Amino acid sequence: MTTPHSVIGGFDRAGRWWVLALFGAGGAALGALLPLLAGWAADVRWVPFRGPLRFLGSFDQEWLVWGRPALGLLLGLAAAAWVIADSPVLEVDAGQIVVRRRGEVDLVIERARVNVVHRKGSKTVIEDARGEKLFEGDVEGGRTAIRDALLAHGYPWDGPRD
Repeated sequence: MTTPHSVIGGFDRAGRWWVLALFGAGGAALGALLPLLAGWAADVRWVPFRGPLRFLGSFDQEWLVWGRPALGLLLGLAAAAWVIADSPVLEVDAGQIVVRRRGEVDLVIERARVNVVHRKGSKTVIEDARGEKLFEGDVEGGRTAIRDALLAHGYPWDGPRD
Protein backbone atom coordinates (compact mmCIF):
# COMPACT_ATOMS: atom_id res chain seq x y z
CA MET A 1 0.00 0.00 0.00
CA THR A 2 1.38 3.41 -0.98
CA THR A 3 1.32 6.25 1.50
CA PRO A 4 -0.10 9.46 -0.02
CA HIS A 5 2.08 12.55 0.04
CA SER A 6 2.50 14.44 3.32
CA VAL A 7 2.59 18.18 3.80
CA ILE A 8 4.69 19.44 6.69
CA GLY A 9 5.66 22.92 7.73
CA GLY A 10 4.10 26.30 7.29
CA PHE A 11 2.02 28.00 9.96
CA ASP A 12 -1.45 26.83 10.88
CA ARG A 13 -4.19 29.42 11.41
CA ALA A 14 -3.44 29.88 15.12
CA GLY A 15 0.29 30.12 14.43
CA ARG A 16 -0.26 32.84 11.82
CA TRP A 17 -2.35 34.85 14.28
CA TRP A 18 0.32 34.50 16.98
CA VAL A 19 3.08 35.66 14.64
CA LEU A 20 0.98 38.61 13.47
CA ALA A 21 0.07 39.57 17.05
CA LEU A 22 3.61 39.29 18.40
CA PHE A 23 5.28 41.17 15.55
CA GLY A 24 2.53 43.80 15.46
CA ALA A 25 2.66 44.39 19.22
CA GLY A 26 6.46 44.45 19.15
CA GLY A 27 6.49 46.99 16.33
CA ALA A 28 3.94 49.20 18.08
CA ALA A 29 5.91 49.01 21.35
CA LEU A 30 9.16 49.92 19.58
CA GLY A 31 7.42 52.82 17.86
CA ALA A 32 6.08 54.09 21.17
CA LEU A 33 9.42 53.69 22.94
CA LEU A 34 11.60 55.03 20.12
CA PRO A 35 12.15 58.50 21.63
CA LEU A 36 13.09 57.04 25.01
CA LEU A 37 15.42 54.42 23.52
CA ALA A 38 17.04 56.87 21.10
CA GLY A 39 17.54 59.45 23.86
CA TRP A 40 19.08 56.87 26.17
CA ALA A 41 21.37 55.49 23.45
CA ALA A 42 22.51 59.00 22.46
CA ASP A 43 23.76 59.51 26.03
CA VAL A 44 25.87 56.34 26.07
CA ARG A 45 29.46 57.19 25.13
CA TRP A 46 30.32 54.00 23.20
CA VAL A 47 27.18 54.00 21.00
CA PRO A 48 27.94 55.12 17.44
CA PHE A 49 25.77 57.65 15.57
CA ARG A 50 24.85 59.58 18.70
CA GLY A 51 23.94 62.67 16.65
CA PRO A 52 21.33 60.92 14.49
CA LEU A 53 19.98 59.13 17.58
CA ARG A 54 19.62 62.45 19.42
CA PHE A 55 17.83 63.80 16.31
CA LEU A 56 15.41 60.81 16.24
CA GLY A 57 14.64 61.23 19.93
CA SER A 58 13.92 64.94 19.54
CA PHE A 59 10.68 64.66 17.56
CA ASP A 60 7.86 65.51 19.92
CA GLN A 61 4.99 66.64 17.68
CA GLU A 62 1.55 65.63 18.89
CA TRP A 63 0.74 63.44 15.90
CA LEU A 64 3.86 61.35 16.56
CA VAL A 65 2.44 60.18 19.89
CA TRP A 66 0.10 57.92 17.92
CA GLY A 67 1.97 58.01 14.59
CA ARG A 68 5.11 56.20 15.74
CA PRO A 69 3.22 53.26 17.29
CA ALA A 70 0.94 53.06 14.24
CA LEU A 71 3.93 53.01 11.89
CA GLY A 72 5.64 50.44 14.14
CA LEU A 73 2.50 48.30 14.04
CA LEU A 74 2.41 48.41 10.23
CA LEU A 75 6.10 47.58 9.94
CA GLY A 76 5.68 44.74 12.47
CA LEU A 77 2.74 43.31 10.52
CA ALA A 78 4.73 43.53 7.28
CA ALA A 79 7.64 41.68 8.90
CA ALA A 80 5.22 39.03 10.22
CA ALA A 81 3.70 38.55 6.77
CA TRP A 82 7.19 38.06 5.35
CA VAL A 83 8.07 35.48 8.05
CA ILE A 84 4.84 33.56 7.43
CA ALA A 85 5.22 33.60 3.64
CA ASP A 86 8.91 32.67 3.74
CA SER A 87 8.40 29.67 6.04
CA PRO A 88 9.16 26.52 4.03
CA VAL A 89 6.47 23.93 3.41
CA LEU A 90 7.65 20.43 2.49
CA GLU A 91 5.51 18.15 0.32
CA VAL A 92 6.93 14.68 0.84
CA ASP A 93 6.21 11.51 -1.10
CA ALA A 94 8.22 8.38 -1.87
CA GLY A 95 9.81 9.92 -4.98
CA GLN A 96 10.68 13.46 -3.98
CA ILE A 97 10.50 16.31 -1.52
CA VAL A 98 9.11 19.57 -2.87
CA VAL A 99 10.02 22.70 -0.90
CA ARG A 100 7.59 25.57 -1.32
CA ARG A 101 8.00 29.17 -0.17
CA ARG A 102 5.54 31.97 -0.84
CA GLY A 103 3.27 29.42 -2.50
CA GLU A 104 5.75 28.62 -5.25
CA VAL A 105 8.11 25.69 -5.77
CA ASP A 106 11.49 26.72 -4.39
CA LEU A 107 13.31 23.39 -4.62
CA VAL A 108 12.69 19.79 -5.72
CA ILE A 109 14.84 17.08 -4.11
CA GLU A 110 14.69 13.69 -5.78
CA ARG A 111 14.59 10.72 -3.36
CA ALA A 112 17.62 9.13 -5.06
CA ARG A 113 19.80 12.09 -3.99
CA VAL A 114 18.82 11.93 -0.29
CA ASN A 115 21.30 10.09 1.90
CA VAL A 116 20.21 11.30 5.33
CA VAL A 117 17.76 13.67 7.01
CA HIS A 118 18.42 14.99 10.50
CA ARG A 119 17.87 17.89 12.86
CA LYS A 120 20.54 20.48 13.57
CA GLY A 121 19.20 22.65 16.36
CA SER A 122 15.84 23.89 15.14
CA LYS A 123 16.63 23.23 11.47
CA THR A 124 15.77 20.25 9.33
CA VAL A 125 18.76 19.22 7.21
CA ILE A 126 18.67 17.00 4.11
CA GLU A 127 22.07 15.79 2.85
CA ASP A 128 23.30 13.76 -0.08
CA ALA A 129 25.88 10.94 0.04
CA ARG A 130 28.81 13.42 -0.12
CA GLY A 131 27.46 15.36 2.87
CA GLU A 132 26.31 18.26 0.71
CA LYS A 133 23.28 20.01 2.16
CA LEU A 134 20.38 19.80 -0.24
CA PHE A 135 18.11 21.68 2.18
CA GLU A 136 18.57 23.32 5.55
CA GLY A 137 15.80 25.36 7.10
CA ASP A 138 13.38 25.91 9.94
CA VAL A 139 10.32 23.83 9.16
CA GLU A 140 7.31 24.64 11.35
CA GLY A 141 5.69 21.71 13.09
CA GLY A 142 6.81 19.37 15.80
CA ARG A 143 10.01 17.40 15.52
CA THR A 144 8.05 14.16 15.66
CA ALA A 145 5.63 15.23 12.91
CA ILE A 146 8.51 16.04 10.57
CA ARG A 147 10.38 12.83 11.41
CA ASP A 148 7.26 10.66 11.14
CA ALA A 149 6.29 12.11 7.74
CA LEU A 150 9.76 11.48 6.34
CA LEU A 151 10.01 7.97 7.81
CA ALA A 152 6.54 7.10 6.46
CA HIS A 153 7.86 7.71 2.95
CA GLY A 154 11.08 5.79 3.47
CA TYR A 155 13.56 8.61 3.94
CA PRO A 156 16.58 7.78 6.13
CA TRP A 157 16.33 9.64 9.46
CA ASP A 158 19.45 10.09 11.59
CA GLY A 159 18.55 10.75 15.19
CA PRO A 160 16.15 9.65 17.90
CA ARG A 161 13.07 7.83 16.66
CA ASP A 162 10.95 7.97 19.81
